[in-house]
Amino acid sequence: IINNKAGPQFDRMGATIVDLGNKSAATEAGILEFGLRMAGAGSGAGLTEPQILGMGTALASVGINAEAGGTAFSKVIIDMASAAQKGGSDLEGFATVAGMSSSAFQKAFKEDAAGAIITFVEGLGQIKQSGGDLFGTLESLGITEVRMRDALLRAAGAGDLMRTSIDTGTQAWRENSALTE
Repeated sequence: IINNKAGPQFDRMGATIVDLGNKSAATEAGILEFGLRMAGAGSGAGLTEPQILGMGTALASVGINAEAGGTAFSKVIIDMASAAQKGGSDLEGFATVAGMSSSAFQKAFKEDAAGAIITFVEGLGQIKQSGGDLFGTLESLGITEVRMRDALLRAAGAGDLMRTSIDTGTQAWRENSALTE
């Protein structure tokens, strides 16, 4: 998906997609489609290939359509990265949902963007579980577009799944063996 310093690593990407497909409710085609749709935003935010594929796996596993959801989630990643870069009220909103101070969220995003995104998704899940106003929360973050809201509302309960999928994808990338197995 992304041409890193070592060049395209299609074998690792293939092994990662196969392993994630075997260990999730997502299809390999769905994982690849999410990966392609989120590659630019994910790469720009500092996510690795297996993190992007793992995140896409989790989103596909909760029934989010790659065409709409991949674009919507990319926009969320871009907004979050911009907020982490610039600071201000947008950063404060993401940080509050994640249960962190603005400076802690900004630092977390710079050091591990995938982890910060997951923490944010888990925060949405906690708001949902406690009966809080998810719609109001998203609106306060400026997330009013229907596809973005839908993707985040569905993802709100999938923080653990996202974390597990990213871990699985990262391990599969390192091992690079799922295709031959």
